[in-house]
Amino acid sequence: MHKSLGATLTSLRRMAGYTQVQVTRLLAERGYEIQSAGISKWEKDLTMPNAAQFLALCQIYGVTDVLGTFTDSGASSNLNEEGRRLVANYVRVLEASGLYAETKPSAARTLPLYDLAVSAGTGQFLDGESYELIDSYDAPRRADFAVRVAGDSMEPDIPDGSIVWVHSCDTLESGHVGIFVYGGQAYCKRLRINSVGVMLISANRQYAPIIIRPENELHVCGEVVGLALLNNY
Repeated sequence: MHKSLGATLTSLRRMAGYTQVQVTRLLAERGYEIQSAGISKWEKDLTMPNAAQFLALCQIYGVTDVLGTFTDSGASSNLNEEGRRLVANYVRVLEASGLYAETKPSAARTLPLYDLAVSAGTGQFLDGESYELIDSYDAPRRADFAVRVAGDSMEPDIPDGSIVWVHSCDTLESGHVGIFVYGGQAYCKRLRINSVGVMLISANRQYAPIIIRPENELHVCGEVVGLALLNNY
């Protein structure tokens, strides 16, 4: 079952590392004055963003495949007349923006996919030689490699078995989701840095934070910049 619009917006915001307050500021920069309470209502499916606001959210969250991110194939066939009208409005605004025009890339990007490289549950060692090459048309421009995540500690944002796109980097800001190696194990977690110290945080609250001890090195492998469409791989 496909997640609701609100649940999808929540996952995208968390994946991008933004709070609701930060999203209101980013929307304000684009000319949309929305309070954090309004963002909360969108994410709880109490109200919906209009087409222009929806486009701004797609830009803020780095959504490149709107249809694949927000709908199931043929999902609009189950909508009533008002729902179909909203979809039509969204489509017109997206088309007018020019950002989502259908184009066929001249060639797919070939990126390494690390199978079983990350455990979002208990942690698995990242083996730099254990990967396969995949051809992708939907990988974000910043993606340098992909990782198949095992475990449920990052659910609901990153379901068990998901493939995440990763931008290779050796530093990461607090609040962002990344791929880390710590204590000989690899993790997909959210980095948290505060007055208490450095922690790796799970989205699933059943998992306790991993406290990074000063005497042990935390290696940043990269930043998670998106989820792959699983039916493509």
